[in-house]
Amino acid sequence: MLARIAWHEWGHALSMDRADAGDVLAGARLLALAPPGIAKLIRDADYRTRETTHELVAEVFAILMARRRRGQTGQPEWLESEIWKLVKRVTE
Repeated sequence: MLARIAWHEWGHALSMDRADAGDVLAGARLLALAPPGIAKLIRDADYRTRETTHELVAEVFAILMARRRRGQTGQPEWLESEIWKLVKRVTE
């Protein structure tokens, strides 16, 4: 649990530092592409519009890191390519 929280918060930090203005403005559109469970989690938390992209990156990054620890690498089939590319770009 602590590792998941740490990866989530690290994802926030990377996104806030590396996501550009266009990424932030695309938050609502990206959220519409997100897997339903992740999208619901973010919508239910009622984040401000300008926080959506950062929250999406953080949540996806934490999940991807958990997968990686289990030996699962690469883009998961459930993740849209645009979100995958964004997360890779801001977290690498």
